[in-house]
Amino acid sequence: MKQAKLFQQNEPELLPELDFDSALALANRVKNLVQIHCEKLEVVGSIRRRRLKIHDVDFVVVTTNDAEWLKIGTELKRMKVQTSCAGNVVIKVYAPCNSGLFQVDFYRAKPSTFGINQLIRTGSADHNMWLAGYAISKGMRIKYSEGLVKDGVVVAGETEEGVFTALELPCPVPSEREVVDGKPVWQKEEQAEKT
Repeated sequence: MKQAKLFQQNEPELLPELDFDSALALANRVKNLVQIHCEKLEVVGSIRRRRLKIHDVDFVVVTTNDAEWLKIGTELKRMKVQTSCAGNVVIKVYAPCNSGLFQVDFYRAKPSTFGINQLIRTGSADHNMWLAGYAISKGMRIKYSEGLVKDGVVVAGETEEGVFTALELPCPVPSEREVVDGKPVWQKEEQAEKT
């Protein structure tokens, strides 16, 4: 029996969270590795919202074709990632970081849905729910696969700003996309400025 079989190496620990700086450094390493295959590539999620604790690194990606999308997975293997999902629209891996492994997710969008995906994947989840409810109150629906839809027609989705404009709302900075006491943080600050 080979020595490697006798003495199993310890599996790297799955890290449940990283501090902001460590997560941003990992995001930048990954981005530099794969961006050659991307028409658009943006870090989203809690990093974009500048949270102190990060639970995964999220990207929204547009590629010119399926082959370029598949090459992202190939590039990631150079980092010695462990792949947990590699489909047509989502890639999820665990990347080496700080003596462990940390989750990195890629969400594929089309140019026409990049903004809506960027918005939804940035979050927060509570902000997304508030925004979805607001859209419904205006007779619209938020669909990440299509955009902002009214009467069966996409009215916005290519950019975040376009979605907020179509909802007749200001486009808040990502760090203010949190909800406290049932209202978005940016809405409370907007009201304070008016008084």
